Amino acid sequence: MKEGRRFALLVICLIVVSSLPASAQKGSKDIAIEEALMDARKVSNQLAEKIRGLLLQEIDEGGFSSAVRVCSELAQEMTLQFNAEAGHHVRRISLKYRNPKNVPDAYEQRRLEEFNILNQKKELSNEYSEVVEEQGKKYLRYLKPLIVAPLCITCHGSKENIPQEVKNILAERYPDDRATGFLVGDVRGAITVKILVTEGKR
Repeated sequence: MKEGRRFALLVICLIVVSSLPASAQKGSKDIAIEEALMDARKVSNQLAEKIRGLLLQEIDEGGFSSAVRVCSELAQEMTLQFNAEAGHHVRRISLKYRNPKNVPDAYEQRRLEEFNILNQKKELSNEYSEVVEEQGKKYLRYLKPLIVAPLCITCHGSKENIPQEVKNILAERYPDDRATGFLVGDVRGAITVKILVTEGKR
C-alpha cells in the first residue's frame, strides 16, 4: 500500500515538473548560454560563407591577385559589418596571420595551439565553445576552425609556389606576412565569437 502511494506521488511530481515552463525547468543562465551558442554558430557560419562566396567570385573574375583584396580588405570590412549587425565580437584569427588585425588574444592563441595538436591526431572538431569569466563577467567563447583547402595554397602555400603577381601584392601590403607555408588540411586559423552571457535578455 505504501509503495502504491509512493508511486502515485512520484507520478504527480513528474507531471508537475513537466508542466512547468522551460524557464522554470532550466536555469535562465543555461538558456542564455544556449542562445549565445546558437548566435555564435549562426554568425560564424554566415561570415565564413560570405567571405568564401566573395573569394570565389573574385578568383573567377580577376584571378588570385584579385582574391588577395578580398582577404586583405573586404573580409575586414565584412567582419566589422557583422559585429555591428549581430552586436557580438566576431573576427578571423590565426597563429600565422597576414593582417595584424587577425592576431589572436591569449585565450585564442591557446585554443589554436590545441587545434593544431588535435588536427594532427585527426581529433579536431568543427567547433569549440566554452563559458569563461573575464573581469567579473561571463562570456561564451566560440571558435570555428578554418582548414586549408586546395584553393588556399595559391596564396598561403609555400613561397616557391605562390605566383609572382600575388607575391608582389603581399610584399606591398603585408611586408611582415606570416601566412604562408601551409599545406592542405592544416589549421589556417579560426573564426572566433565572443558573447556576453547574462540571465534573461542579453
